[in-house]
Amino acid sequence: MRHNIPVALGAIVLAFASVAHAAAPDVFNDLLESSMKDKKGVMVYVKGQAIGGRVTRITAEAIEMTGREYARIVIRRDAIDAVAGN
Repeated sequence: MRHNIPVALGAIVLAFASVAHAAAPDVFNDLLESSMKDKKGVMVYVKGQAIGGRVTRITAEAIEMTGREYARIVIRRDAIDAVAGN
C-alpha cells in the first residue's frame, strides 16, 4: 500500500496541472476580447518578445492586432506566453 502513495500523488499533481493549463487560454481570451470590444491596447508576449497593439480579430488559430508601426499583426494563439491589459 505504501508504494501506491507516490502514484496517487502524481495523478493528483497531473490533474491540477491540466486544470491550470486549461484555464490559461480563457484568461487570455478575456483580455483579448476586452481589447477588441473596448478598443484598448494590450501587450502580447511571444517567446520573450512584447508585441503591443489593439486586437481587431480573434479566430480559433490566431489573433489579429493593429499597432503603431504595422497595420496588421497576426499571432498564433498557441505561441502566446502571456497577455497584459487593463
